[in-house]
Amino acid sequence: MPLRRYFRIFPTLLGVIFCTLLLLAGCSLGEDAGQRLTFRSSVRLDTDENTHISIVVRNVGDRLYTDEEEIDGRGEVFNSAQQLLARFAQQPVERLSVDEEATLATWQGTLAPGTYLMRWTTPRYGGVELEFTLLKRFGKLEVGEVRTQRLAPDLASNPS
Repeated sequence: MPLRRYFRIFPTLLGVIFCTLLLLAGCSLGEDAGQRLTFRSSVRLDTDENTHISIVVRNVGDRLYTDEEEIDGRGEVFNSAQQLLARFAQQPVERLSVDEEATLATWQGTLAPGTYLMRWTTPRYGGVELEFTLLKRFGKLEVGEVRTQRLAPDLASNPS
């Protein structure tokens, strides 16, 4: 008699295990979109004291990235009063192998000494924020303190 009880519970137990595995697989697929690409940024000055900001994308996922997934990013540069100074868009990236990186966007402009914020964002993959200062020393402009921070994906606009 106790053996029959186990045979009745067994299909239910298999169903619970199957549903749990499906749920876990779905969660990991949803997380992959946000963790698949990462961004880093840098700032430098050229010999004419023009400011150059670069955004580099890296495929940290476990499969090839293709342009069918669309990064859809944009960059904005602000001064210390949070006034928008410039907007810039990405260059096309057709494919990125695992652990490969490419320059996604660049901005070049003339900025006076001060503190600036550059924000590169994508709804699906997050982005990067770069806060930096430009200083005038001995009559020459130079990059001072630089702080970067990763930005998380906007889950509200990311249905996957």
